[in-house]
Amino acid sequence: MQDLKHVSMLAVSLALCAVSGTGYAQEAKAGGGAAPVTESEQQQDDASSSRVDALSGEITVTARKFEEKAQAIPLAISAFSGKALEARGLDNINGVATFTPNMTFQSNPSFGGASSSAAIYIRGIGQKEFLPTTEPGVGVYVDGVYVARSVGAMLDLVDVDRVEVLRGPQGTLFGRNTIGGALSLTTKKPSNRREISGQITVGRYDRIDAKIMANIPLADTLALRVSGASMMRDGYVQRVVDNKDLGNVNTKTGRLQLRWDAAPNLEINLSVDGTEERNNGPALTLKGVDLRSAIFNPANLPMLPPGSPPTAGSYVINPPFDAPVDNFALLNNYVATFLGGQNCLGFAPYRPTGPAAACYDDRYASATKDFGTAPQYSRNRIWGASGNIDLDLGAVQLKSITAYRRLDGKFSRDGDHSPILVSQFYDELTDKQFSQELQLLGRGMGGSLKYVAGLYYFSETGNNVNILDFTPVYFQSGGKFSTKSYAAFGQATYSFGDVFDITAGLRYTKDDKSFLPDQTIFTDRTPGQQLINGSPNTPKTRILPFVQVNRSESDVTPMVNLAWHVTADSLVYASFSQGFKSGGFVQRVFPPLAATPEFAAEKATAYEAGFKTQLLDRKLTINGAVFLTKYDNLQVQVFTGVAPVTKNAAAAEIKGAELEVRLSPGGGWFVEGSAGYLDPRYTSIDPAATEITRASRFERISKWTLSASLLKSVKIGDGELTGRVDWSYRAGQFMDALNTREIFQPGYSLVNASIAYDFPGRNLSLVAGATNLTDERYLDSGIYGTSFRSYETLYARPREWYVTMKWKI
Repeated sequence: MQDLKHVSMLAVSLALCAVSGTGYAQEAKAGGGAAPVTESEQQQDDASSSRVDALSGEITVTARKFEEKAQAIPLAISAFSGKALEARGLDNINGVATFTPNMTFQSNPSFGGASSSAAIYIRGIGQKEFLPTTEPGVGVYVDGVYVARSVGAMLDLVDVDRVEVLRGPQGTLFGRNTIGGALSLTTKKPSNRREISGQITVGRYDRIDAKIMANIPLADTLALRVSGASMMRDGYVQRVVDNKDLGNVNTKTGRLQLRWDAAPNLEINLSVDGTEERNNGPALTLKGVDLRSAIFNPANLPMLPPGSPPTAGSYVINPPFDAPVDNFALLNNYVATFLGGQNCLGFAPYRPTGPAAACYDDRYASATKDFGTAPQYSRNRIWGASGNIDLDLGAVQLKSITAYRRLDGKFSRDGDHSPILVSQFYDELTDKQFSQELQLLGRGMGGSLKYVAGLYYFSETGNNVNILDFTPVYFQSGGKFSTKSYAAFGQATYSFGDVFDITAGLRYTKDDKSFLPDQTIFTDRTPGQQLINGSPNTPKTRILPFVQVNRSESDVTPMVNLAWHVTADSLVYASFSQGFKSGGFVQRVFPPLAATPEFAAEKATAYEAGFKTQLLDRKLTINGAVFLTKYDNLQVQVFTGVAPVTKNAAAAEIKGAELEVRLSPGGGWFVEGSAGYLDPRYTSIDPAATEITRASRFERISKWTLSASLLKSVKIGDGELTGRVDWSYRAGQFMDALNTREIFQPGYSLVNASIAYDFPGRNLSLVAGATNLTDERYLDSGIYGTSFRSYETLYARPREWYVTMKWKI
């Protein structure tokens, strides 16, 4: 009821704001000014006349910084308007991967517990690690502002103008850590039209989502846009100890934008946004426990108690010298047997008595329940402010994008999913980023040449505290980090008439990073200490020296693109591009080391050929591409000792192909489909990376990604009834670089369906639908640590129904 009260207050407040500004807005409009409606906004308004139009209409994008039609630029880009996203039933940005070939977008809490940590991969390149000393492989941008951290990157789609997915390295214009591609989200700007809209969604698991927007012209040249949303949904995994539901949603987000046409040639946009997430934590469960050890009974022979004579074909236990310190699950059972008064190793005739809860094994495995007792939650507060200035000087246009963002996150979880202490994690993350970008855009040579040049500055500081409680040790990891990045870039396109285009670009990037590890052992429970001394040793020693380490890297990333416009509606192109992702520091370390480990930058070089065409009077659109990517110095997460660490483990080659088709034959029909094929292969392995081989498969990458959708609209009086069915398929994928079979996800299909009725005038709509209609049980993420030996699984949400009412005035 308290949450409903908050939603109601939000709706009433925005409505009152809109009404109070109506009279002034009407006076301003009568005065003959106000902020103009942009081309993109006009497309959105036109698209609202039909759901088919929303999906099949042309989309204007800024993938090359100029406003261009997506179909007219020689890039592999999937673009979705806000109306098209609504028509597809998407409420979170991760849903675009369903319709985008060769893209993976998963929720991945990793060894932390952040519910909104994103793992994004495009064309086989990405990163699942959330630690701030490791960079993502796909750049996420909101209104042109780079979002540095993967925590909080599961963006909700509230008042969105469009989403652009650029596939392949975008090392020239986007630059920062876009080695796999870029995901760019653009929100709707304030306009000179008074508008209030909102929607309420209810559904399974007590879902209640509310979104509202008010666009308020304030003066001839000034407009305000306010949007807010509250998303609430119960989880689908029960935490037994306190009956909390894991995997729940409790998010509130809002945005305020001000648009000022300060002069006929000067536009200023200011924006402030904030998001608060307070969840019970991700719906991770235990699939099983690996009780193997290379130290203790490696041949899995019949065991004999300590002191038994050597016996052929049997293993005589020899504590504490054979303590399985390479397997915390088995180590717990080892200690419980010899210090806890019970037999957790299962050998005869040694039969002590004791509480059964001291033994850790598959008894805690469950697909729907979690038996953990450590604190479990995920709390994030994110806010940002930005200012965009556009100055049109006729021959050239100047743009400035200034932004500040802050993230404060706390998340904790029980990694062993049991009442026993095997692996428990706590993270506290503070991150502050500032960025400034200047762009100069112009045209020359009678319109044959268009160019963009720019400068970019990025600064990030923060602190990440990891408290880790394991069977043998209780310690703190993490530390303070900082990054300063500088870049200069330029790109130009010269057109030979209306037939040939050549585009060339270059970017220079320099990254300076530092890391101050603050890592201390609080309690050492090594079995030798306990078995010999009878109590844990608490040396309070440093794991890494308390000394700041620094690294500096720079790179030049070029791009060349040739395009042939075969007809007004068809083009073919070929391109060469490079991407660069900076290196970093190994933050998770155990046992102690004398120096902080580092890893170097990775680089991708891509060769691509593609085509775009529209046939049948532009009713049929077919786009396709083939590519080859040379991927060097891969940053792969593997295990060294206790910790999952990042290493430059390999070089690889990625071959692939993509196809996207849309057909709008008329009569209210719309059909679309996509296909992606990937064949990534390691070409060399670093000798130190013994965990992978050339035969290993890339993590979180499916060889095939397929999708198909069918929509049909029928006029009923002055209203319209629309039915839609979506199908998608993903081939099997491993969830880690080790190719752990127990967390392998076989190929699976998903079906979503909805039916919508738009009332006459289209100011009121009702939508009823279902997601995961066949109740497919599939992994969104999987976790396995070679020290913890717990197979953890995060299954996606089961079948859910929903009903949405949308309105606007």
